[in-house]
Amino acid sequence: RRLSQGGRLLLSEDRYCSPERRRPMASMDLEKAVQHISNAIYAAIAWLILDLGLLFQEHGEQTLGFLMSQPQMAAGVVVTLACIVGLVYKSRLAALVLFLIFLVPQVLRLIQGDFPPAMILLFLLFLMYFFFAGMLGTLSYHELKAAEQAADQED
Repeated sequence: RRLSQGGRLLLSEDRYCSPERRRPMASMDLEKAVQHISNAIYAAIAWLILDLGLLFQEHGEQTLGFLMSQPQMAAGVVVTLACIVGLVYKSRLAALVLFLIFLVPQVLRLIQGDFPPAMILLFLLFLMYFFFAGMLGTLSYHELKAAEQAADQED
């Protein structure tokens, strides 16, 4: 088999592989990749609840009407929900889109000189870590699953 203990892929059985290249190809095992994806799902749900809660706090009972009057905000909610569903199915595209729709507005705010308070910045960095780890988790998950299927086909 081409999988060692812990689910890491080894190049040791590749006859064209030089000894110095015999190392794990993936940086994480399957269990860790799934855990990173789950953490990204929880972080996305927390981010969505926080945003909708702040919107509700600001507009009260008119929140739904305000959300429908701002199509870009409604689209953001729909895209975030679609990314959460995509992460449940371990979609690489959903993880990438979720990371980018979180990162790009934050970077644009920083470029414009709108620096958030320290606690909010800490929370944003916390979420960004989970979204980035979820993106890496989906990439590793698919890499490891493909390697596992290739190893099963060889047997």
